[in-house]
Amino acid sequence: MSKFIVVKEAPAELKKGEYLIDTPSFLPQIALHKTKIPRNGLTGSHYIRMIIDSIGQAYDPENMTAYSVKAHLYEGRKFNSEKEMNDIVLEMLRNDYPAVFAKYLDTKIRNRPSKTELVIYVDSDIKGQYELFYKNGLSEVEKEQPKKEKSDKVVGRPAVTKEQAEALKNQADS
Repeated sequence: MSKFIVVKEAPAELKKGEYLIDTPSFLPQIALHKTKIPRNGLTGSHYIRMIIDSIGQAYDPENMTAYSVKAHLYEGRKFNSEKEMNDIVLEMLRNDYPAVFAKYLDTKIRNRPSKTELVIYVDSDIKGQYELFYKNGLSEVEKEQPKKEKSDKVVGRPAVTKEQAEALKNQADS
């Protein structure tokens, strides 16, 4: 059975049998439309809708369409790279269609390699993220807590002194 662990930052290296699910990124869908980038370097509603439609086809084909976000609110924003466009797309989806992030995570979990033993997930506060892991048959790795060594010292005063304990014992015997 595969297990998962939630971390704040992605590890530098992955060991054999580990799979990383990083924070949501839609760079592959943006790269599909790199030939359609507006020449003026500003976002356009047609370009935005093409990217959103690609994201919908990849992660939520039943519910998400090119019109699931209000593209006119993000029209005219300057961007110089696919990474900057990804940031704009993430902002759009957070505001207008946040349900896609749960679908994104579910798709990433389902499409992990078959011999994966440990899924390392970079926490991105997706609603219902833990339920998605449990639903797909993964269990969380138990974190080992350092064990405290017991000391031999007696702390505080005993409730009954030795003399009182012996007196009570003698009363019980007689």
